Amino acid sequence: MILHPLYHWSPTQRRASILKRGLACRSRPVVNSHRADYLCFSTSASQAWALSAGAFGERGQEWDCWQVSLDTADEVAVREFHGNRIEEIRVRNNVPKSRVWLVGTRSVPLRGRRW
Repeated sequence: MILHPLYHWSPTQRRASILKRGLACRSRPVVNSHRADYLCFSTSASQAWALSAGAFGERGQEWDCWQVSLDTADEVAVREFHGNRIEEIRVRNNVPKSRVWLVGTRSVPLRGRRW
């Protein structure tokens, strides 16, 4: 299976680190309480938002959207899902900065729905 570019959201305060080192497994958690040994991605920016900042972001907080291209050496797993749409793709290795592209920044809405 060929996976086209994937998307990942992270708080803007992590931008400098991501630009310097790329995305790293076992980083301080944002959306759960444990350091995961994988990185989470989605096939669209909107789906990635719904699973991260849209669900767990603090109102008014700014998040960056990152586009990532996978490599044949990446260890990829698709999270179990129902229906015909993949929701989350997990990569069990770091993604170097050379394969990470900053797409844009978005704020978690102050009122109403987060997404």
